Amino acid sequence: MQPSKTTVTGLFNSPYQYQIPIFQRGYVWTLEKQVVPLWADIQDRADARLERDQAQQSVGAAALKPLQKHFLGSLVLTPVTPPFGRVPAYEVIDGQQRSTTLQLLLLAFRDAAQRVGDSQLPKMLDTLVRNPGPYTVDTDYHKVWPTEAGQDEMRFLYEAQKIEDICAEYPARAGRKKIERPLLVQTYLYFYFACLAYLQSVDLAGTGEADEHTPSDELVKRIRSGNDVMPLEATTAFDPKRAQALYMALAENVQIMTLQLEAEDDPQVIFETLNARGEPLLASDLIRNFVFLEAARAGKPVSTLYAKFWSPFDVVPAGSKGVTSNRYWAEKERQGRLTYPRIDLFFYSYTVLRSRETTLVGHVFEAFKTWWQKEPRELEQELKRIVTAGNHFKELVSPDGTGYLAEFARLVKALDVGTITPVYLALRERLADDSQELRQALSDLASYLTRRSVCNMTTKGYNRFFMRLLQAVVAAQSEPHLALRKVLLAATADSELWPSDEAFRAQWLHRPVYLAMKPARVCGILRALEYAARGTMQGSNHVPVQSALTVEHVMPQSWTVVPSYQLDGMTDDQRAARDIAIHGFGNLTLLTQPLNSSVSNGPFNDWQDPSGQAVEGKRSKLGQSALLMNTYFGQKGLDNWGEETIAARADALYDAATLVWSRPASGAVTPTAVARKLSGCDTKGQQVESTHTVPAGHH
Repeated sequence: MQPSKTTVTGLFNSPYQYQIPIFQRGYVWTLEKQVVPLWADIQDRADARLERDQAQQSVGAAALKPLQKHFLGSLVLTPVTPPFGRVPAYEVIDGQQRSTTLQLLLLAFRDAAQRVGDSQLPKMLDTLVRNPGPYTVDTDYHKVWPTEAGQDEMRFLYEAQKIEDICAEYPARAGRKKIERPLLVQTYLYFYFACLAYLQSVDLAGTGEADEHTPSDELVKRIRSGNDVMPLEATTAFDPKRAQALYMALAENVQIMTLQLEAEDDPQVIFETLNARGEPLLASDLIRNFVFLEAARAGKPVSTLYAKFWSPFDVVPAGSKGVTSNRYWAEKERQGRLTYPRIDLFFYSYTVLRSRETTLVGHVFEAFKTWWQKEPRELEQELKRIVTAGNHFKELVSPDGTGYLAEFARLVKALDVGTITPVYLALRERLADDSQELRQALSDLASYLTRRSVCNMTTKGYNRFFMRLLQAVVAAQSEPHLALRKVLLAATADSELWPSDEAFRAQWLHRPVYLAMKPARVCGILRALEYAARGTMQGSNHVPVQSALTVEHVMPQSWTVVPSYQLDGMTDDQRAARDIAIHGFGNLTLLTQPLNSSVSNGPFNDWQDPSGQAVEGKRSKLGQSALLMNTYFGQKGLDNWGEETIAARADALYDAATLVWSRPASGAVTPTAVARKLSGCDTKGQQVESTHTVPAGHH
């Protein structure tokens, strides 16, 4: 084999055709699994070029580091000797999905550039999607010629004059009947609109957090289900700087390895070997191999170092029965919108922690290697740091037991903000266990994340903002908890700011959080209030895990069919206001097990059935709960449940929430103060007379 390195434009710059052999499968890449992530990688490199160009104006090119390159994979090629008058060609032995996708990208890029009126770029791109000829066979003009299954689609995409023609030729629906567009066409459509959006400064990319619905998601949906994809087209002006950045990213920053077979190489045997069954290597596998190869080169005792430091990542402790592989690290966790093995997510966070630079989960090994090679490393010391960070990672993603660390981790999981992990690792490394400084730092983070979640503030940009937090924590010579707070308080952009008491209160009191937020987040927030109210007395601060709790509407969602909740002459506006109020914090509580449906959807007060027998209402059932927040319903005088009482409880819960998640989180929060708010005590701290007995030690 003859290996060489090239780029996307370099691959297609010469008059060659890449032919997909008949024995290979057709085009199978899908939007979610391969196309959208590929575009995200390419856009990431184009954005990096834009940022570098902007920075170069102020600091000069010499002060900037070289841009990181994205390695796209390899192509295995064997040359084909063409008849006279035909284009020179290669058969693609391995990498046909990759080569076909890149050709569709360039074709879509050219057509999108034409759409916005660029005069030069379409000409440059045309040389990358069309062989110059003349040839005796028309198909020789194509840079990539697929297997028979995709030839009609490829020919039509090359010859189409307008995007509307492609959508009409390959519709997604015929009346009500859904039609699956060919994958080649889906890929072209996605790249066309992605390029069009990028050239017009429209953000198509996702944000990394689980519940962010992005324009990219909408584009995929339209491609799959709509005949007309055009409503997503941007209307802002064409930006030539972005066009140049995208082209140069493809020309310089996205690399491909080509392996050209020689006469003695058997293409079929090589194809079968490359595609043999087997699990692909994880980033952690590559890091492990790299680290211990370094150890071997340095003459270190590899077996001893592995057994002492790394083996817990791979195997369970000695003496365990059954399977010896450590399944914990192989299990998958969600990071943003995707799931990855825990071991890869750990090394992603660890690499960000050490390098203090943004990267993608798919680029972890390259980023780790770049950081490692910046300076000489003391191997045993680095392995110790990996093990320590691994333990801190586990306590964050798999909280166990009680204590403020576990409760912080449970809140983070409920709010689904995994991007905070590198900051957490840095704080755990810099601050002593159970120190007041660590408590303050985590309290500030909990307040920041909870307030933003309640206030419906976007998670977009968290990666960038949390990187600033990380850099501040690591750079602080002393008191990193204060450096963290300083950055949090200094943020002013809507995508970053720490919500004020006024903003927090407005959303807490009036937002229908059960509908607007995920119920799991509402449950996590209420559970955190319950924990804060219990304090640290022996046995008093145990709160059931979130999976054992359910969110209960005090006034049921089906209030319209319960006579006791009806008011004479209710207007439509009053009904609409109530529909919002019943989903707010004031009408929500927690239970350790769901109420019987007859109670859950029944009246608030006790009542008598037709036989005259007393039946407990929801108030009495809630009063029997072991949770402190339900002592609120044991107050004397709380004889009805409507808008006014819902608003009063929302106020009480807010008073507790602002104690737990203050801004800034300063000083110690006493459990007694939180418990008083939850149970409905007055503002002077005097307990309202209650018919409910609070378990000893809870106040």
